[in-house]
Amino acid sequence: MKTHYKLVILGGGAGGISTASRILGKNKKLKNDLLIIEPNDYHYFQPAWPLVGSGEVKLESTWKPMGEVMPKGSRWLQERVEKVDPTARVVTAGDYNIEYDFLVVAMGIELNYEAIEGLPEALGTNGICTNYLVDHVEYTYSTLKQVRSGNIIVTKPKSKIKGGVSAENSLFTMDDFLKKHERSADIIFRSGKPEIFEVKKYDDSLQKQMNGKHIDFELNEELSKIDAQTKEAVFENTETGKRTTIPFEMIVVTPPMHGPSVLNDSDLLDDDGWVDVDPHTMMHKTYTTVFSLGDSSSLPTVKMGGAVRKQVPVLVDNILDRMNDKDPSHEYDGKTACPIATEYGELILAEFGYDRIPEETTFLDQSDENIFLYQFKKNMLPIMYWYGMLKGKA
Repeated sequence: MKTHYKLVILGGGAGGISTASRILGKNKKLKNDLLIIEPNDYHYFQPAWPLVGSGEVKLESTWKPMGEVMPKGSRWLQERVEKVDPTARVVTAGDYNIEYDFLVVAMGIELNYEAIEGLPEALGTNGICTNYLVDHVEYTYSTLKQVRSGNIIVTKPKSKIKGGVSAENSLFTMDDFLKKHERSADIIFRSGKPEIFEVKKYDDSLQKQMNGKHIDFELNEELSKIDAQTKEAVFENTETGKRTTIPFEMIVVTPPMHGPSVLNDSDLLDDDGWVDVDPHTMMHKTYTTVFSLGDSSSLPTVKMGGAVRKQVPVLVDNILDRMNDKDPSHEYDGKTACPIATEYGELILAEFGYDRIPEETTFLDQSDENIFLYQFKKNMLPIMYWYGMLKGKA
């Protein structure tokens, strides 16, 4: 294969594939001059995994072979990125040193299960679950079906996470499962964050939902340890340091997360470990041939597929500006969409931008649960994802 490309994209997830598809559609000259570096065999529609864990969606419907989603006209290098030198404009992956004119970093986010004492070795046993790993998400549902009493704990860390409302989707649908099957288990939610949701309108709505459903929830409570043998979870208050131990029959863990550690020595990351880009143009603040979007970027919005969908058109237009020796002329306003299932068949859809003011796209009050919005998430969103967004059309 050749070792120099006009555009190299790091990552074959939602951001990387969508960017490649859209820019190839706009600039035919990039055919065979665009390389995607992605190590994995399969591409996953991960927003559906909380519903897999609650029994609403089948896991096999959430993935396709990576080769099937690679856009026509691109090239695929199936290797792991080992080093990026933005001064020399070189990416090292496997045995290859790839030179680029422009680079898009769409490497996603890293899961840090190791940050929780006792968790890595216990995951997938004794009712200890997660909906963030493809090999574990079905265990969540099989465990849920077995619980008759005791506590089901759902956790959320204080760190930034992908699928920013995954925990809430699990929380509410599992609560509905218990009620429909007349189980006596109790749902407990513990979050390391200081609020349920960062936009007041939706925060108020979600708190009302939790109170109405008698869900025990506490904020500023970070999961620090799991004892698989005694089936106990230890939480530490982020403000006082006080520790609390809660017994469980089942626990669904959203682990702490961080940016791509392979870039730690690249000079591309900010002090918090995210690719340091302008929040509006998505161009790197130092290296004007580098752009980033999605989970690996420093963009100050909730890390959701709905955000990526809005970021891609702006990023593509700005890269094309730069390829024509112009300054980026398009701006992303932080718009994102967060669908939260409040039970089987009902959903709240939070939409907002950087200003944290609701910016809703339907005539409905989207802070009220709605059956139409739920069917959209469950049935229409995957179709839009596979055949619209990944094709560069949404």
